[in-house]
Amino acid sequence: MNSHSIYPPLNSPAVLPETLKRGLQVQTRYFYADSAPGNKATVVRHWSTPAGIQVRCNFGKDLGGNSLLKTMPIDALSLGTPASTDQRKKGTE
Repeated sequence: MNSHSIYPPLNSPAVLPETLKRGLQVQTRYFYADSAPGNKATVVRHWSTPAGIQVRCNFGKDLGGNSLLKTMPIDALSLGTPASTDQRKKGTE
């Protein structure tokens, strides 16, 4: 990783393989595949390769309404908190 990056990495642990499941909310830990640190995504699927575990993530929709799907290694992701859950909790208190 480039220490001179304009996108400083997040100080958060990587997602553990046993916690991976479809629908899990994650965020990027460091700049990877044009995704800045802290970008939120949802896990679509994951699989093992000789190079390690790869994760397919949905980062939302583009202006044309197409899903923004990206594949990245598991160490590029950390657990994220779903914004919709946080808002629902605030609204009920």
